Amino acid sequence: MTGARGIMAVAGLAALAGCADTTAPVPAPSLTDGPYVSVLRPAGVGHVITADGATPIEGATLAIYSPTDPLRYDQGKVAKDVAVRACAARMMRFNPAAVGRYEAPNWVFPGACR
Repeated sequence: MTGARGIMAVAGLAALAGCADTTAPVPAPSLTDGPYVSVLRPAGVGHVITADGATPIEGATLAIYSPTDPLRYDQGKVAKDVAVRACAARMMRFNPAAVGRYEAPNWVFPGACR
């Protein structure tokens, strides 16, 4: 009888393990990439430019900055390259058509990371 109870206990624990939370891990709010830091904000609405004009997109908003050498307006391409890597490092995808905006000293890509 004791052996049967032990088997039932192990089977019960295995069943509970199967019910464990399997949601995706929460992405890191900030990551460092060389001299740049990316900060992920969980929700955001941005835009992509289409033939019909600006179309809204939804996703996480990503801000890129450099604590040692502030980003400038003319560094949008650099910031976008960092944003692509930052989304990938969080197991997300960056929308390359997302419109970024310069908010000195940050480049911000609203809704661009999904």
